[in-house]
Amino acid sequence: MPEEEKAEQLFLHKNRIMLVSSKGFSFCYQEKLHKQRDFNKVIKNGKKLTNDFVNIFVLKRKDEHSIRRIGLVTSRKVGNAVERNLAKRRLREIFRTNKHKLTPGLDIVFILKPQIKLTGYSELKKTVLDCLKKVNCYNDVCINVK
Repeated sequence: MPEEEKAEQLFLHKNRIMLVSSKGFSFCYQEKLHKQRDFNKVIKNGKKLTNDFVNIFVLKRKDEHSIRRIGLVTSRKVGNAVERNLAKRRLREIFRTNKHKLTPGLDIVFILKPQIKLTGYSELKKTVLDCLKKVNCYNDVCINVK
C-alpha cells in the first residue's frame, strides 16, 4: 500500500506516539486543554454561553495555531462517575464530529450542569451547536486549514 493511501499516520509528540486520521475526525492529544492556566484563561477572558445543560466558555487564541481545543469540567453534582463520563463522552463526540466547522484557533471549556444527565445526545448536540452559532464560532460549511 503506497504511503499516500494510508488512512492513518503516526507521529511523535513529547515522547508519545500519536495516531492521526487523515479523515480529520480524530481526537488527538493536542486538541485537549491540559493545564489549569489554560482553563483559567478561557474562563476569565472568554465569552460565556449558558443553557440548561452546560456553561460554555469560548476564547479565540491570538497565536497562529489553527487547532481547536476543548476542556471539560464536571463535579459530583452531575451524578456518579458513570453519568459524568457519559456526559463528557457525548460532548467530546460533538466536538470531534463538528470541529472542522468551528473557527480555527478556538479554546472551548464546557462546565457541565446536573441537568445534563436528563438529556439525550441529539438534544445536547442541537443545544451546543446553536449556542456556538450565536457567537459566530460555528459555520455549517467546512473550514480546512492546513
